[in-house]
Amino acid sequence: MNNSEAGAGFVTREVDMGPLGEKKWLDTPYTTNTFTQSMIENQQVTSVADILKYNASSQMQARGGMDVGRPQNRGMQGNVVANSRLDGVNIISTTAFPIEMLERVDIINGLTGSLYGPASPSGQFNFTQKRPTLKRLTSLNATYANDNQFKGHLDLGGFIDDNNTFGYRINLMHDEGKGYVTGSKTRRQLISTAFDWNISSDTVLEVNFSDYWFKKMGYPGAFSYGPKVTSLPDAPDPTKAGYGQAFAGVDLHTRTVSSRLKHDFNEDWQISAAIGYQTADRGFRSVSNQLSNDGKQFTPTLSVPTTYGRFTVLSHSVNVNGHVMTGALSHDLILATSGYRWDIYGANGNDQKFTLPTQDINNPHRYDDPSHDGFYTGAARTKNSRSQVQAITLGDTVTFNPQWSVMGSLSQNWIKETSYRAGGGNHTENGLSPAVALMFKPIPEVMTYVSYADSLEEGDSAPNTADNKNEVLKPYRSEQWEMGVKSQIGDLNLNAAIFQLERPFAYVGNDNIFKEQGKQRNRGLELIANGKVTDELFVFSSMTWLAPTLTNTGNAQTQDKDVVGVPKYQANLLAEYHYPTLPNVIYSANVHYTGKRAANTTNTMWAKAYTTLDLGARYQTQYWDKKTTFRLNLDNVTNEHYWASIFSGNQNGAIGGANAFLGTPRQISASVSIEL
Repeated sequence: MNNSEAGAGFVTREVDMGPLGEKKWLDTPYTTNTFTQSMIENQQVTSVADILKYNASSQMQARGGMDVGRPQNRGMQGNVVANSRLDGVNIISTTAFPIEMLERVDIINGLTGSLYGPASPSGQFNFTQKRPTLKRLTSLNATYANDNQFKGHLDLGGFIDDNNTFGYRINLMHDEGKGYVTGSKTRRQLISTAFDWNISSDTVLEVNFSDYWFKKMGYPGAFSYGPKVTSLPDAPDPTKAGYGQAFAGVDLHTRTVSSRLKHDFNEDWQISAAIGYQTADRGFRSVSNQLSNDGKQFTPTLSVPTTYGRFTVLSHSVNVNGHVMTGALSHDLILATSGYRWDIYGANGNDQKFTLPTQDINNPHRYDDPSHDGFYTGAARTKNSRSQVQAITLGDTVTFNPQWSVMGSLSQNWIKETSYRAGGGNHTENGLSPAVALMFKPIPEVMTYVSYADSLEEGDSAPNTADNKNEVLKPYRSEQWEMGVKSQIGDLNLNAAIFQLERPFAYVGNDNIFKEQGKQRNRGLELIANGKVTDELFVFSSMTWLAPTLTNTGNAQTQDKDVVGVPKYQANLLAEYHYPTLPNVIYSANVHYTGKRAANTTNTMWAKAYTTLDLGARYQTQYWDKKTTFRLNLDNVTNEHYWASIFSGNQNGAIGGANAFLGTPRQISASVSIEL
């Protein structure tokens, strides 16, 4: 399908399943969603948070802002490293990510530890980088957005020789200009390269590199509130200057290098081995707006922290996939190993904090910078902690006949967590993470399944406010049950699933000790419909109902309460339409709904539900025999004011407080793309 046609990229027949390789969507006992390059271009998305809104089971937990938050899935918070991968190796999720370099994003809902090793039950987010193209590609994109923000993007691809031995894909991008708040600004710069060396018809070596600079200043900061606040106010207008300050924001630099060797022994057996290294330097000058008890005023505080100045991840994976027959039984086998070493560095010195005057929530003010006007890093960095994870995975999908099959996988996991800070300590743990699924196809176009999974994940560190600050908790074990049905009706993919997830829950109790004090139990229903409804109408849609509950807390204030920030209902419908008489003009509309969310752990406060509407159109034509596409997108047409993210004061839910981030107001973007 042409990238500019209606419904381009809405339907994918295969999904990236990590150690399993690319599997047919219909044959995987998981709920998955794939966001393709065509959709990235046509919806003009620029961040991971933009992508997540199209998957109803996902949200961005905006710690430090939507650009550096943690993706979460099925109401479970993701791990910084374990739940995100680029071309098969782990990457850092809490830094800005350059969407323009991607070919696709596969989201696997639920518990995947038996395949990927220790991880949170928040699913897997698999990013795939653009690869060299067989046909020479030179694509130039120019975009104007909002109030004087311009982006230029050059995408080059092809092979340098007639035998298609040495291929390249190069993406260069510069995006800079004013933001939607007076005095705000954004600058993004990307260099991304991907090289393929086809050593033989059966062997290819991939080498990838990317360098991404991201700076965003003057946008609204977090709104924080303690247990004495009686209600969360309606979300104010985010375009008003004063909820953030022009001298506050983030300055991020992420460098990634990776290599992967793939070899086909024959039609039945393949091997791939990958290694990657990523460094994320993260500078913060954060504004936190402390709400008054009645929610009518706020007191801004500028924080210039020294901790978490740099993350590094060294990751690797080796996968062997094969197919054998034992009598009448078909076996798809996997033997895999993967792991990573994640180091956190902080700058020497003390955090700096500056309190600004209290002001009315509907009448914020701008102030001069009370600090030294720079991103503080200190004289040198000190290693704060190290996490080491390794897994060996065995798996077999046994097909008994065209109707019945069983998928089983088992990983042996090793986790070592070390804190180098005072009182930090360390933990070493190992254990098994199993999963099994029974699949039944009553007809070739329909597959039903029931599955069970159990998995280890890394424990969390106590926050600085706890008496046992920096203590690393022992690893958690999560459990999931799921039943689902999938169907391919022509060019339409349909999926429904019900599930229950349980995970240990740690928080700071009345004794001010951060420890495991209960469980988070999420029960839910997911519905997905992607593809062609008629010859003119295409949809990419999903809906999730979720009951996110805290149990066994031993505290009447939190027992059987909803988890902070997780909506009971969330839905998204993206539709594209074209008139038969005007096939080159495509109209699009996206409706997103997020239900009300608990705003504190005692459920005495709630963030209101919200609905946003996005509209778009694109037109494809030829100029001088060059394919040219014009795109126009208007997001949040009604200029809805809403809380985009709500989360507890520490990452696992202290009773003491919570934070809220404002959503993006009405935005417009217009672009032209030319394939030279």
